[in-house]
Amino acid sequence: MARVSSRRRTVINATDQHRAWLELVDAEGPFLAIPPLKRVWPQGMPSLARDRKEALVDARKDFEAAWEKHDRSPDSESVLESYRVARDKWVETILRDIAGWAESLSWGDVPGVEAQSPNHTVTIRAQAALNGADGIGALIHTIDPVDSLRQTPGDLWAANPIDRLEVMLRENKIPIGIVTDGRWWGLVCAREGAMAASGVVDALTWIEEPRTRDAFLTLIGRQYLVGGDPTERLPVLFKDSVAEAEEITEALGAQVRRAVELLIQSFSESATDARRRGLSDPLPGRTHDSYEGAVTVMMRVVFLLFAEERGLLPSGELFEQGYGIARELDRLIGRETEESEEGLDSTSLTWHRLLATSQALYQGASFENLRMPAYGGSLFDPTRFPFLTDTNEQNALAITVSDRVMLHVLRSVQIASIKGEARRISFRDIDVEQIGYIYEGLLGYTAAIASEATVGLKGTLGEEPEISLARLEALAAEHTDPKKLATAIRAFVEDDQPSSKPSSAAAIAKAAGAEAEPSVLSALTQAVGGDLQLRDRVKPWLGLIRLDLRKRPFVVLEGGLLVKETPSRKNAGAHYTPKSLAEEVVLHALQPLCYSPGPRDTAAEEQWKLKSSDELLELKVADIACGSGAFLVAAARYLSERVVEAWTTEDPTNSGRKDLYTRATRQVVANCLYGADINDMAVEMCKLSLWLVSLDRDLPFSFVDDKVFNGNSLLGLTKIDQLRWLHIDPAKARGETFHGRLIDVDTILRRAAEIRRRLLEEIDETHPVRNSTAKRRQLAQFREVTSNLRKLAHGVVAAGLPVGGKPGKALDEAYENLRLAARAAYPDKGEADSTFLESLIDAGLKPTVETDYERWEPLHWIIEAPDVMIDNGGFDAVVGNPPFLGGKKISGAMSTEVREWLVNTAAAVCDLAACRGYEDGHRVIDFKVCWISKRTRWPRRGL
Repeated sequence: MARVSSRRRTVINATDQHRAWLELVDAEGPFLAIPPLKRVWPQGMPSLARDRKEALVDARKDFEAAWEKHDRSPDSESVLESYRVARDKWVETILRDIAGWAESLSWGDVPGVEAQSPNHTVTIRAQAALNGADGIGALIHTIDPVDSLRQTPGDLWAANPIDRLEVMLRENKIPIGIVTDGRWWGLVCAREGAMAASGVVDALTWIEEPRTRDAFLTLIGRQYLVGGDPTERLPVLFKDSVAEAEEITEALGAQVRRAVELLIQSFSESATDARRRGLSDPLPGRTHDSYEGAVTVMMRVVFLLFAEERGLLPSGELFEQGYGIARELDRLIGRETEESEEGLDSTSLTWHRLLATSQALYQGASFENLRMPAYGGSLFDPTRFPFLTDTNEQNALAITVSDRVMLHVLRSVQIASIKGEARRISFRDIDVEQIGYIYEGLLGYTAAIASEATVGLKGTLGEEPEISLARLEALAAEHTDPKKLATAIRAFVEDDQPSSKPSSAAAIAKAAGAEAEPSVLSALTQAVGGDLQLRDRVKPWLGLIRLDLRKRPFVVLEGGLLVKETPSRKNAGAHYTPKSLAEEVVLHALQPLCYSPGPRDTAAEEQWKLKSSDELLELKVADIACGSGAFLVAAARYLSERVVEAWTTEDPTNSGRKDLYTRATRQVVANCLYGADINDMAVEMCKLSLWLVSLDRDLPFSFVDDKVFNGNSLLGLTKIDQLRWLHIDPAKARGETFHGRLIDVDTILRRAAEIRRRLLEEIDETHPVRNSTAKRRQLAQFREVTSNLRKLAHGVVAAGLPVGGKPGKALDEAYENLRLAARAAYPDKGEADSTFLESLIDAGLKPTVETDYERWEPLHWIIEAPDVMIDNGGFDAVVGNPPFLGGKKISGAMSTEVREWLVNTAAAVCDLAACRGYEDGHRVIDFKVCWISKRTRWPRRGL
């Protein structure tokens, strides 16, 4: 029999071929996705023709010699001039002869095509262009040799060559460009209104890596830029790739929700096992802590994958073997292949690794071949969710998560399942904003104890509903017709879980009588914990019941934990904020603050003058409904670039410093940015985003616990007189100002502002008063100093909220009661009694509609950020994408009292709920995004 050749055995499909060369591209943004590539090149990228390959090899010799000569003498002007000549000849040969641009290439400066830095000190120009029937199809920008196209040059423009080319493309409305120093080639797409994408390849490896060479030279071929089928041109492929990136983000969001659900199941199974063995229940008393713990685990996983793949954590064999997470999925898949998936149920090695890595990152680690600083950060703080690391009476972990569960947890964030196709994800291609959006989808859920056996129904992935088995049986007894039963099930779900998305009535009716697969029947016994009676009750409904990630029927036993949507879920308003939109909002909000003279003074940009670095770092920017922090991340990037430009202007020796941008970002995060959100998990997600954008592998996380607050900004106090007079409207306050003698508001706020000024200093583990321990101590001191003021401020809101803040006798009486309560709580003499004040607060802040919160938690900016509200006179800018609710929807979600409160107390200042009061704001996309410059009344209203 003829032997099958090894060549035929190793043939890979088109998906793998495209993935192979894409993995060798340094990509950023929504670079080319595999589905659009397969549409144009279904067999993979074509090989470079022999004659063109020979021409490439010949041309490379002279360029490579020039590169090596410059590498040996980088400071020689004559060598640099010779290099430029060789570079231009090489680049022109590649474009004209190898990529086939031929006579369509115009070599030389392109008239009128240039771009300038924001401060107009640096100008770049295109050195060549590809011309087509419709005009310029691509620009070429050549530069002097660099270590990386993503490294900022040492001049007065804090943008790398890729970003500079993007500016030139956008200003000239040309979607495609190439920037190169001869060795590094960057392909950039900057379509109008879309986020930029770029990919960088190394021309000196084109002989050794023919796949990347062939792909890159095919992509920049004339046919795919200005010729051929217009639907196969690069701008269209990039557009399709953006859609693919959005699909991936949506898919990951759904998968992460299912992974959290699986972790909750695993926690519940550990607790059931502990009770069965006579051990203590390992789960926290508050079930929501279990849910937050599971979300925190997922956030840790994503942080580690993001940081590892981008080289932001220590590297080396010891870290990879003992702490790294990036390769764990491949290890588990290998074991799954060798042992079977069920074999992973018996071990929990990955769970132990994750806990060990979390502890090492939080506390630091030092070995002979590995040193990790104590990064700190609440994300890895073991005291936040001690049940994750608690041990039982046998000195073993009380909660364990099997390797089988962790296999699916890691799969959920590293492999996106889209239209039946599994796509491996690289976190080099995932933006911080995308990560935030993925996790915002976890808001509006909690964990609850199942009062009876409950099953999960099929539906939209990640948004499926649940129903108790008894309720399902009762509905079936009442509705014997499958169609009527399906209608009844959907009616129950729509009333009980309005945000879930069950299957259609037709699909439910069809599935109600369907036979289950043998594998599902086999897994049912495990799903019900060996309870044969329960198994027999569940069995008739297997056609309706979804499978968990382990392919087990989703069944929660009585007393077990299940994920449940909260009342706020239907009003959660988690919307994906594209990076490009956040950047546009931030640009228009902050640009006027960074230049003097600037946009407010003159439209002539050449007359703008960048403020000093000290002035820039004194700016105060807030997002008062920050979610996962997309706008604060954009603000961090924009301000950091301006600070770098200012530093370089002030001290030319800063030019070329590789650490300058990271250093600037950390100072901007420490000094300039503030966030708040009503949801405590959103606060942690925002912190995560700020850590990722300011991460330095050798330094602790930026300290942001004092910058991102949990609370409701709409209900909080913003003026010091509201505290002095204990009234929401100080001008209308009656009675004596007795409380000024009981609590010295001004002195306390001055002391609080002093503590916060110390907190603003960048964290430094080598400094006794700036290290993370000192920061936490100072923050605790700040909270203690302001605790009485915070209670009184809560009282001001609680007194007026039940009557909606409406002026009149009822409001006057409410604030008279508050004064009496304050006198009792803080008397001049005698024993203090805060009972009346606390009962007033509890009653006044108790929601009168079903919500997630036992009581409203107002956020009082005058107390939480006195350094801003007193020293700075308010925020310089407020940016963000606040949830939009109007009219009766506010009443339904927050109560009539809250709506009236906003109308009577907040509308004239900044009514976020109805998007009113933005006197000098800009509005885009149907009021979904608003930003405020410092001239608006809210940020700079004063005290």
